[in-house]
Amino acid sequence: MTSAALFQATRAYSAPASIVPVLLGTALAARGYANGGHGHFNLSAFVLVLVGAILAHFGANVLNDYFDFVNGVDTKPEHGSGILTQNLMTPSQALGFGLTLLGGAAVCGLLLLRNHASVVVPLALIGLGCAVLYPAFLKRYALGDFLIILAFGLGLTLGAYGVQNALTPPQWFSIALYAVPVSLLVDGILHANNLRDAPDDRAARVLTLATLLPPRLGLVLLQVLLFGPLLFVVVGVLVRFLPVWSLAALLSALLLAKAYKTINVPLTAQAHLIFGVLYTVSLLVKPLFV
Repeated sequence: MTSAALFQATRAYSAPASIVPVLLGTALAARGYANGGHGHFNLSAFVLVLVGAILAHFGANVLNDYFDFVNGVDTKPEHGSGILTQNLMTPSQALGFGLTLLGGAAVCGLLLLRNHASVVVPLALIGLGCAVLYPAFLKRYALGDFLIILAFGLGLTLGAYGVQNALTPPQWFSIALYAVPVSLLVDGILHANNLRDAPDDRAARVLTLATLLPPRLGLVLLQVLLFGPLLFVVVGVLVRFLPVWSLAALLSALLLAKAYKTINVPLTAQAHLIFGVLYTVSLLVKPLFV
């Protein structure tokens, strides 16, 4: 296994899917959203969550390649990351690498467990279930969109918030609401990938929303996932749920439009990153609801 093959196996271009929600949850905690303005930031907790999220994400990507290959879903050189279909790794090597990455994520979780068990345990179980059960068993039941929103959009945002600041059950809904636009965009990355792979997925009897919906409705769903966050920001500012600075996220509109036009997965991930950073920074600035 070469270092280039290991890097390719992680599909590192998709890293914004795990980075953005951690940044968002941390920003919300630091400014005290949903907590009466009582913010708190813990550098070590932030680093552990960020590193753990990225390792878990990359591990899930590698396991997805492994199960798709051994189950006969990925058969062409361009399928998945290409590490198995191009013979850059053996299946056993890919499985070992994926489990090693998940093991690193587990270490990060254990270091957070002592002081944040009530947050870490349920979210870690959800994340592990999505990383392992989805590619192994659940991929054939069109649950990918739901699981990625649950694990990445909501789970990581709530987890990053919960290890930084106190988070009571009534506050979970409020923080989850702030996570709606990044949740839509992270699913946009998956849906763009599924639209690209729809013909091969149908042949392999893999169910996704892209294979279940007619092509035109699949594109409509992609429009909702990519441009819905922009509408969310505009409405959020108008009703004073979001600070006026959040309108800066609209600067990502051109990149989102290009991502939609090309249905390019790495470009969709880049658009997610640009939107997410602008949106997150806007929430760090002193709120101005005018």
